[in-house]
Amino acid sequence: MRQLVIDILMKMAKIDVDAKELTAQVEAQSLLIAALLLTAGKEGSSNISENIQNAIMAASSSGQGFLQSDIDLLLTHVNRLLAVTRYVDEKSDTEEQH
Repeated sequence: MRQLVIDILMKMAKIDVDAKELTAQVEAQSLLIAALLLTAGKEGSSNISENIQNAIMAASSSGQGFLQSDIDLLLTHVNRLLAVTRYVDEKSDTEEQH
């Protein structure tokens, strides 16, 4: 019984480590995307934003078995990233003017 508890705790610890690593990867990718969008500038950023939205909508309408809730979740996260990028861009413009 003791070995069973130890095995379960070890598996739970591995799952926790894997989840933290996945979270770190997603956050790093989010920061990279935001930096790329800022580098692209306002014109390029809006084009990239439109292309991302169009790609998601095209994939969802392709009938590949995507759940609408998954698409909504993906769009929510993409829009959040784009909003953060716009906020940083506007904030930097405001600070440059002062």
